[in-house]
Amino acid sequence: FMIILAFAALFFKIFMLQKSKAKEYNQKILSQQKYDSRDIPYKRGDILDRNGTYIATSEKVYNLIIDPKQINGNQEDYLNATVSILSEVFGYSADDLRSTIAEKSDSSYVKYAKDISYEQKTAFDEKKEEYNKSYKESKSSERVYGIWFEESYVRRYPYGSSACNVIGFANNEDLSGNSGIEQYYNDQLIGVSGREYGYLNDESSLERVIKNPTDGNKVVSTIDLNIQKIVEKHIAEWQSSTGSNMTAAIVMNPNNGEILALATSRTFDLNNPRDLNNYYSPEQQAEMDDKAKVDALSNIWRNYAVSDTYEPGSPSKVFTVASAMEEGVITGNESYDCKGFEEVGGWKIRCVNRNGHGVLNVTEAIMESCNVAMMDISRAEGSQKFYEYQKVFGFGSKTAIDLPGEADTSGLIHTADNASATDLATNSFGQNYNTTMIQLAAAYSSVVNGGSYYQPHVVKQILNSKGAIIENIEPELVRETVSAHTTAFINEALRRTVAEGTGSAAAVAGYDVGGKTGTAEKYPRGNGNYLVSFIGSVPAQAPEVVCYVLVDTPHVADQARSAYASSLFSKIMTEVLPYMNIYSKVDESIDVSAFPTAEGITDNNTQKQEESKNYSTEEVIPNDGENGLPGVPAGEGEE
Repeated sequence: FMIILAFAALFFKIFMLQKSKAKEYNQKILSQQKYDSRDIPYKRGDILDRNGTYIATSEKVYNLIIDPKQINGNQEDYLNATVSILSEVFGYSADDLRSTIAEKSDSSYVKYAKDISYEQKTAFDEKKEEYNKSYKESKSSERVYGIWFEESYVRRYPYGSSACNVIGFANNEDLSGNSGIEQYYNDQLIGVSGREYGYLNDESSLERVIKNPTDGNKVVSTIDLNIQKIVEKHIAEWQSSTGSNMTAAIVMNPNNGEILALATSRTFDLNNPRDLNNYYSPEQQAEMDDKAKVDALSNIWRNYAVSDTYEPGSPSKVFTVASAMEEGVITGNESYDCKGFEEVGGWKIRCVNRNGHGVLNVTEAIMESCNVAMMDISRAEGSQKFYEYQKVFGFGSKTAIDLPGEADTSGLIHTADNASATDLATNSFGQNYNTTMIQLAAAYSSVVNGGSYYQPHVVKQILNSKGAIIENIEPELVRETVSAHTTAFINEALRRTVAEGTGSAAAVAGYDVGGKTGTAEKYPRGNGNYLVSFIGSVPAQAPEVVCYVLVDTPHVADQARSAYASSLFSKIMTEVLPYMNIYSKVDESIDVSAFPTAEGITDNNTQKQEESKNYSTEEVIPNDGENGLPGVPAGEGEE
């Protein structure tokens, strides 16, 4: 009996000791284990085209984490099995795995691989379970151990280089945007990471607390991927057949400022944006230092249509005529006698037709792209009003398009205070001042749409991660530029420019197309390098779409032909117009008979215009050094 009492007392003492020390023991045990809190990554918001097609998305992937400390805790049982399965599933080198585990033996966290797909992770998990189960049944202690997967996201661009200048890309390391929509709307696209962490509660139990991440918002672009691909296809065909230093195009809705497509010949793969192989040979890259590589990449990523400036040439004649008509300086019935040149400020400034166009009215001056008529019109309007209207049309000011890197052209235009007579004359036909493609497209759209200048933009909607609308980005009417009467006159003149004048190569079968050609000699003058362009609108009298095509320095001997750009416009619009369900139509409310007619171009020479061109570079107006503007040629090439 005494023995029983002794054992009972002993058991009671042990029980009380365990109870009193339980919390201390549990905390001691738990403190010896590692419970690191971890971030739960957010998903960067998707970018969609206007039809809901995903053009940028974030795909969940996994980082493969090795815990050498756990594996080395029982190396004999864990090392061989773990290395064997990793090698089998992922194809990793067994020697490299063993070396990593040995070198990082005191670490509990080694990020061994990134971008592991869900399928790869699942394959490993299944193989691990199968392996460990078989050895458990054989009562062996050998098993796969010390491997886990960490969630992550990687940015994917399903269409590669398509719309690369608009979309931009995100760095996968920190998911920050770089260029394009990715950069401009970065604050909308980023989210907030969640967190998972553990702690001991009052009962000494380990509690897990999870704060879920907040995913980024979705951005819906104005870009139509189908139109974008049409534009890109024809630019690529031009580059492969003829080529140029740069070919670019913008397609936009003139009635709300939405950009439907924007493409250049300088493209890059959004999934591999730092790849230089398309532009530099391995030998060239080997000679580059880090700065040279950064400069090269920056140039590749640069959006020409927004960030580069140039002298626009003859599309500017649209604005010269429109502003003069708005001010009542001209009615459209005036006539101008072009003898092939005009003396201004002591300089002989030539027309595109060296032999002269003869007598033309305003419509014919636009149709035949007469420099002399434009100089006469701008002189009648005067510097003060001419340069006021340049500002009204947006030249010298940023459009505020929602893309990064828009060029500042404020110092690249003249003002009434500093413009000489020759500056005014040459500005009237698009030389001796600079613009960007997006500036000119927005200004032209305002003239042909009835006078409403809309801020160009590439995003139309912000959605939350579930798809609910957060913000509709409405068209922003910035100002009015011209009257409906001026628009009607200009649109009819532009229609005739394509039907009967210099823009015939831009014609699209079955449609009334309006537009203006451009052929501007590049600086330094006399080198034979030209920038040719065409900007057009369809249907001509009630435009629903504007397309601006620019070809900088065509790779041909005779560069000074706007038909290179006009024909590219025609090919693009031949596919785009049916896709957009746009049909040729004439606004019956417009009485075109009220405008001056052109029964035929009165020419002092019987030769056709193309036969009479003589691009002379002998007469050059010197640079006055103001505004950073280069010297200008005496009007050659302004078609």
